[in-house]
Amino acid sequence: MSPPAISAEPAVPRSGGGNDKAPPEEYVRLEGLRKEFDGFPAVAEVTFNVHKGEIFALLGASGCGKSTLLRMLAGFEKPTAGRIILDGQVMNDIPPYDQAVNMMFQSYALFPHMTVEQNVAFGPTQKKMPKAEVAKRVEEMLALVQMTQFAKRRPHQLSGGQQQRVALARSVATRPKLLLLDEPMGALDKKLRSHMQLELANIVERLGVTCVMVTHDQEEAMTMATRIAVMDSGRILQIGTPGEIYEQPATRFVAQFIGSVNLFEGKIVEDHKDRVTIGSPSLSFPIRIGHGLTGFEGQDVAFSLRPEKVTVTKDEPEGQFNKAQGRIEDIAYFGSHSVYHVMLPSGVRVMANYVNTQRWASERFTWNDEVWLAWDENAGVVLTA
Repeated sequence: MSPPAISAEPAVPRSGGGNDKAPPEEYVRLEGLRKEFDGFPAVAEVTFNVHKGEIFALLGASGCGKSTLLRMLAGFEKPTAGRIILDGQVMNDIPPYDQAVNMMFQSYALFPHMTVEQNVAFGPTQKKMPKAEVAKRVEEMLALVQMTQFAKRRPHQLSGGQQQRVALARSVATRPKLLLLDEPMGALDKKLRSHMQLELANIVERLGVTCVMVTHDQEEAMTMATRIAVMDSGRILQIGTPGEIYEQPATRFVAQFIGSVNLFEGKIVEDHKDRVTIGSPSLSFPIRIGHGLTGFEGQDVAFSLRPEKVTVTKDEPEGQFNKAQGRIEDIAYFGSHSVYHVMLPSGVRVMANYVNTQRWASERFTWNDEVWLAWDENAGVVLTA
């Protein structure tokens, strides 16, 4: 069995849309891009495209190469090999100040001695636009980010969210072909970050600008991006919509990096057209999959199962093949749901989510309770990589 292929299908816009729309236009193209530092590849043979008008997220842990990739897109770093193509033009040898690319930094990098409107006017003024046009552009940008009433203030007189809006307005005031966002929510507290994720994404969509963002925050990427590229060790492991990345991970790394997951190593015991059975030393029972695989008996695989796909009951579930009894060792209460860590007789822990649809529903189960776990035959994903 081969791992799921990297998605090359047109992305569905965040705002929705039917299948009758024309395929998205390829606007940014990276071909065999490589960057070495002292002979070490920080980015290794990366190839992908970004559609016009989409928000494309580079997601990965620190040191995976995503920031280096963003700096090459900005022109701050020159590739060791490969090409960057923007709107049909090769950008490798064009200096940053001549590129139609702007970056919004994590720190926002606003000029502290300038007012809000002066910060936003900086780019158009540097482009030697007529004063009347600069004034009109500043007015439009401030209205877009709802900062008109703060035009005369300086950055230190603004909240973090307000500074972010000003930084975005300044970044798009010159109407760049490509907007780069470097950890755009990194300077905000958690509550404000959740609010600004949607707000920032909606503003970018209204502008119609093509955007590439870098983040290590899974929630940020899942909320804001049209498509996500998961990176590790300078390589892209999978590209897809948030739903594809989460529900159909291509590798063990992607499955474990995005959200929470139960991962069981095992071997294919039976492989039929309508079902597959996997034996795992982690479990005392075989796992049944409700469809066939292009694999072979004895093949090493892993079974990826999200905690929300696992049901928790006190009584043995009927009509379920995949079920096991265990004891609750730990409970994590999150208000909307609880996560139960259940120890099976084999010594393996399984995470299961329980949605608290009623008040005090979390008290239905407690520590050391014997419970049954079960999941449907199509609840998980079989991985070979």
